[in-house]
Amino acid sequence: MSTNPIAEPPKPKLIHIAKIFGDNGWQFVFLKQLSQHMFQWFYTGENFFESPADVSADSVQEAMRLGFRHWKDRFFKPLGCGFRYNLPERDEHGINALFHQMVASLSSFNGVYFDEELGHLCFVQNASIEARQLWQQLSKSGKL
Repeated sequence: MSTNPIAEPPKPKLIHIAKIFGDNGWQFVFLKQLSQHMFQWFYTGENFFESPADVSADSVQEAMRLGFRHWKDRFFKPLGCGFRYNLPERDEHGINALFHQMVASLSSFNGVYFDEELGHLCFVQNASIEARQLWQQLSKSGKL
């Protein structure tokens, strides 16, 4: 008789991070992908404890737009994760990178990673020190 371990649901993927201003100063909010077409923002507290916010959408772009709208009075500010460039032909200006794209680029040997959503090789440069430090903190705490 063999036992089949029950498969755990996939861990929500951290997509991007923003800051909002509250009673105790700045705090982070995390955008996570819960399923293929479900993205939700989460408040973070001490030790990156998370609680869901009332902001969700079916795409990253819509979740960002709703984040700006929902927290407009709290100075919603996405984290500066650098600029993403597509390879082999690098566009001149790049576009704002999301946190998970920055992590993929910084985690690779030469900074180049394959972006499954785009179907291209990409790299990210000019990520802020704050974003890099937060990535290290989250890695050490096991939140990534």
